[in-house]
This record gives sequence, structure tokens and C-alpha cells, in this order.
Amino acid sequence: MKTRSHKILDHPILGYFILFVFALIFMNLGTTIDLMIARFIPGYGTELVTPAGTTTTAIGIGAAIGALVAIFIYMLWFRPDFQDILSGKGFVKALLMMLPALLIHYVGSAVSMITLGTSSVFLALLKATAPGFGEEAMFRILGVSNYMRTAKSEKKIMTIFWLSSVFFGLFHLTNILSGADIAAALIQAVYAIGIGMILGAVYLRTANAWAVILAHMSLDFLEFCRGDLGSTGGIMTGMGIGDWITVAAAIVAAVLALRLVSKDNRPAIMELWNKKWNKEGSV
Repeated sequence: MKTRSHKILDHPILGYFILFVFALIFMNLGTTIDLMIARFIPGYGTELVTPAGTTTTAIGIGAAIGALVAIFIYMLWFRPDFQDILSGKGFVKALLMMLPALLIHYVGSAVSMITLGTSSVFLALLKATAPGFGEEAMFRILGVSNYMRTAKSEKKIMTIFWLSSVFFGLFHLTNILSGADIAAALIQAVYAIGIGMILGAVYLRTANAWAVILAHMSLDFLEFCRGDLGSTGGIMTGMGIGDWITVAAAIVAAVLALRLVSKDNRPAIMELWNKKWNKEGSV
């Protein structure tokens, strides 16, 4: 079966960034829902002081809905070549691949809650949906899958692995513009590269979007349960003991990720994505 041509998106790197912007636009559209929710749920929004004055920002379930809309549009656009973007196949396998890094990270979050206090679990759950669905759509689900649609050799795998991981980490430097401590933001960016590596590697190995969404959501949920990050909307103002444990988790994640995308595993990755895109036996 021959896959259809999609012109601009057939350029894998350019397509990655186009799809990043596509998902980002829908996330931002979804935040209009979050601003409405903030009017009724105290603490859902965050007050930011800017040179122009004080503004209220809110990002959570509305942004997640926007990301889901982007995913479904992407899925419809590529039908019938790629129909099961939200398939549950490989879910348990994907979680087991991430489990060591996740457990260490959970310990770090718990230490932060013990040392820095806690915030609303309900608000944390609502807010965590945004990075869980939104950032995964932006950095992995759309761009990585589109890249693997065009990939014709195993050598190409590491390009998207490093691109999605490093870009994910560096993007967190934008937190400085929202008042984050510069040193903490730099460390957070390095940490995010490690976390991005494991999420990217697992997505490449399993093509399971639900696993990376829920794993990402669980990490941010526990972090938003912290007293400090719960009140700042995730903006770090310093580094505590728990934060250094989560940095260690990111290092473990990076090591695991490199093993998952090692040369020996790349044939299986290509085979998986060829099946996902109906490329096997194409003419």
C-alpha cells in the first residue's frame, strides 16, 4: 500500500516544527477555557506581574482539550495511513520501560512535599493535564510520528530522538520570562532533556501515546502538589533536596533511554513504525 504525499510535512525536520506550532496553537486556544475555569475555582489561575501590569494566566484542562483536538485533526489528516495514534497496545510495556526513572522521580517529589509543604491535590490534577497532553502532543506524538512516517533507514532514528529531547529541554528556559530563577531554570532545562529522552525513547519503541501522556502527567501532578510550585504554576524559584533527586531521576532516565534506542533496538523501531504507517510492502 502506497502512503499519500503530504508535501510540507514530508520534510521531516520542517514538519516536526510545523506540527509543534500546530499543537501549540490549539493548546493556547484551549487556555480560554482555563481562564473561564479560573473565575470559578480559586487558585486555578496564577497572577503574573509584568511591566504592563498584573495579569492572570491559567493552563490546565482547557489546554489539554486543545491538544486532544490537535491530535484528532492530525489523525484524520493522515487517515487511512495512520489510524491508531491513541491505541492502547504496548501500554504496560511502555510503563515498565520508564518505571525505574519514574519511581526515583516520585521519591524526589515526595521529599519536596515534605520539606516545602503541599498544595491542592485537585488543582494539581487539573493543571497536570496540560503538560501531560499538551507537551506530549507538541514535542513527541505529532512530530515524532510524522518523522517516522518519512524515515527510510535506522540511521534517521537518532536524529528525531535528539531533536525532540533537546528541544523539549531548551523550551523550558522560557520559564525565565515568567519569573523563574535563572540558575534553577537552567538546571530544569537539563533535567527536562533527560526526561524528554526517556519519553521520546519509549514512544519510539512502543508508539504508545497514552503511556507517555500519563507518565508525563504523573510527574507534573506530583510536582504541582508541592506548596511552592502549586502557587507559582510550576515556575521554579530555587532548588531543594527533592529537586536534586528528580535531577538524578533524569540522569537515570537518560541512561535508560540510550539503551532503548541503542543500535541493536533500532531494527525493531523501524519495523514498528513501518507497520504503524502501512509502509511494509508499499510500492
